[in-house]
Amino acid sequence: MSQKTSFSEYLCLRRKFLLYNLIARNLKIRYRHSLLGMIWTVLIPAATAAIFYVIFDYIFKVQIHDYLLFLLSGLIPWTFFSTAVPLGTEGLVNSYSLLNKVPLPAHSLLMAEALTHLINFAFSIPVLIAAMVIFHVKPTLATIQYPVLMVFLFFITYAFCLIFGMAYVYFRDLKHIIALVLQLWVYGTPIMYSVKMIPKRFHFVLWLNPVGYIFAGFHDSLLDARWLSLNSWAVIIAWTLGLILLSKFMLDWLRDSIVEML
Repeated sequence: MSQKTSFSEYLCLRRKFLLYNLIARNLKIRYRHSLLGMIWTVLIPAATAAIFYVIFDYIFKVQIHDYLLFLLSGLIPWTFFSTAVPLGTEGLVNSYSLLNKVPLPAHSLLMAEALTHLINFAFSIPVLIAAMVIFHVKPTLATIQYPVLMVFLFFITYAFCLIFGMAYVYFRDLKHIIALVLQLWVYGTPIMYSVKMIPKRFHFVLWLNPVGYIFAGFHDSLLDARWLSLNSWAVIIAWTLGLILLSKFMLDWLRDSIVEML
């Protein structure tokens, strides 16, 4: 194992200029020749929420108040997570020419990828605020949990980008596995349904889901003005720290051989 990476280096805190340029590069590549550009970051979760709203509210008659706002509060951060993880998985392999030419830390590319999607998430917030105004949902003190939970989701996303991004260098079938897992993962996460709809004997599934309690918290803090329990925070913190430590361990172990394997 190579020399251990400090948490400052892990988070690229001293490479702000590099991150700025990498993020600018990502945005230019992603929205080049696109007529709507970053508007897609708003349209995709909004359109998905509209489809689910018609299916579950009008057809299946889900008994959740302000259901469209309920959907948006979960789908917007899920869009961030479910797009950042696959692209982060392929981030190192897709940037092999850059890594072979420029001596930069490989994990900075994955941090830039996660931050790029966080910026996209920020552009979707006005949609959420507009929905709150339409449904007359006023922010409360408990609403402050929403951005705090988003911070935890960001670190989990970055950790997954590191874990899968480094693993993908060695196992190229991983991107297909992750695509399949994400399709199933969305149904195993309380985004379209409330935790109250899950029988108590199956609540242990939320413990096994790294983002389960985070998305349950998005709904509770925004719509129900409810403070998360200490148990929920304990699970969220445990998953976040566990994934950060695992990704840091992998970075310490593999960072010197990544470029050679590319």
